[in-house]
Amino acid sequence: MGAKEIKELREKLGATQSEFAKALGISFSTVSRWESGISQPDDTQEEQLIALKQLVDNKDVDEKKLRKMLGLMGIGGVIATAIIAGFVITNPWGAAITSLIKKSSNTGKILDLFKKNKKPR
Repeated sequence: MGAKEIKELREKLGATQSEFAKALGISFSTVSRWESGISQPDDTQEEQLIALKQLVDNKDVDEKKLRKMLGLMGIGGVIATAIIAGFVITNPWGAAITSLIKKSSNTGKILDLFKKNKKPR
């Protein structure tokens, strides 16, 4: 994922570089270097960014709710929750988490956390 895509993803979430960095568990300067093209995410970070982009691009996902959850849970928590909820994250990191998580009876409730115009049951 290139500098422009990373910046667009952050902006779609309405996050500052500092907020985005905190959610990803990295420093503000790392996000700044990514967006300016000085450095690139490592493989794991790249996979996480791709998974987050897939969530943001999903038309059923409310970006405001996703942003709030990202701030509270961080990238790993958000992606794990999305996978539990039934979203398909098509990258190796998402596939690895999917293989560890089994569907639960709460799947519908978890999915509602992300849906537009829905409140958790």
